Amino acid sequence: MTARILIAESSATSRISLKVRLSGACYDVLAAASATELLSQLRLGRPDLILLGPGFTDVPLPDFFRMVSVERPRTPVLVLANGQRRVEALEAGAAAVLDPRVDEQMLLARVRGLLRDAEAEDPPDFAMAEQAAGFAHAPSGNVVLVADQPARAQRWRHALQPRLNCRFAISSPDETLSAAAQGDGADLYIIAADIDRKGDGLQLLSELRSRNGSKEAGFAVLVAPEREELCAIALDLGAGEVLPLDPAEDNNAEIAALALRNQLDRKRRADTRREEMKRNMAWAMSDPLTGLYNRRYALPRLVEIARGAMRRQSGFAVMALDLDRFKAINDSFGHAAGDAVLCDIAHRVEEIVSSRGLTARLGGEEFLVVLPNATEAEALRMAEEIRRAVEAQPTLLPRISGGGEVQATLSIGVALEQTPFCISRPDILAEIALERADRAMIAAKSLGRNRVLMAPTQPVC
Repeated sequence: MTARILIAESSATSRISLKVRLSGACYDVLAAASATELLSQLRLGRPDLILLGPGFTDVPLPDFFRMVSVERPRTPVLVLANGQRRVEALEAGAAAVLDPRVDEQMLLARVRGLLRDAEAEDPPDFAMAEQAAGFAHAPSGNVVLVADQPARAQRWRHALQPRLNCRFAISSPDETLSAAAQGDGADLYIIAADIDRKGDGLQLLSELRSRNGSKEAGFAVLVAPEREELCAIALDLGAGEVLPLDPAEDNNAEIAALALRNQLDRKRRADTRREEMKRNMAWAMSDPLTGLYNRRYALPRLVEIARGAMRRQSGFAVMALDLDRFKAINDSFGHAAGDAVLCDIAHRVEEIVSSRGLTARLGGEEFLVVLPNATEAEALRMAEEIRRAVEAQPTLLPRISGGGEVQATLSIGVALEQTPFCISRPDILAEIALERADRAMIAAKSLGRNRVLMAPTQPVC
């Protein structure tokens, strides 16, 4: 889908020029010459990026960004500005600033980078929830400086340290890559485009962007005035910011600090989002009481194990485990006691099965164990080990249930599926194996409970 860009610029000449440049790159371009038009386009046009030209003076910068944040929260704003207005724009909330005389290659590279970052950004409600929870603080983190000479790295550290709540380290390319390979990556890398050779800083950027220990970091590239053609390349390689090589000229340090704060803040939000996704994935796959895998995860995984067994022509075992007289425990001691028993039994079963197979709680007092590449002897031996481990000692009950202890036992049905398989579909094979194990478990209960019973051997095809 074509990205939609809104140009806010009062000067008709500038507005048309920007529109031609962006339309030529196949973007869907909207335009606003006044505050009224801007508000209408924000509401109806739903732009993916906003480009604020130097001639748009209908509203002060803070009011402009407030308007954008209300109508199109989290939409990046690229500002064309000179001098102190660059600082003001970054302080107000600009995602990036460029010189109004920027060439087309650099303008389009910056647009591509901001749109790329916006796709991975937080949805508005997530960001607003973060702010409401008090997370809108000054970002902090570890920053690694890789410059063409130690003295320049020292100057950048001296310029940035008072402005950023970060720990700074000066490093060589080899040291930087080695640390990333060992999982000791930085939150932000500031890299000179030319270190020992022309363009080797961009190569280092590409390497770090491909390493697990550093690919999620923020990146800024320092470019000398005579090497400005590298700015667009750096942005397309994944740099979030390009900065002048020397921090001492034209408010460079102040502008750099504000731009780098954006990079650190984006990195922190991305880290939070990834952790949230990991938690959601774990919750989707896990039983909230016992921590074992749940039915939603276990049954498709059983199908995958069946498919693998069919491909390798190897056997697999399925165990259906059910707590004996669990209802009596709940009725006599309460549901808190029942939960304690389920958690204790789940822990004992998981401790025995461990990495040798799959352990899951299917619901209520029912558990599942699947052993890939198992023989009948191995499956029966593990089932007996599980049964004895549960029988060996009672479960201590929580104080809310009155304390004390209760003895629990398990009935276990075991089904072994071996080659040659009579079934050609792994989902049907998995369903039959589970059904056979379940019937064997029911039979074990009818024979007196607290025992292991092997399902009858399947007929040979």
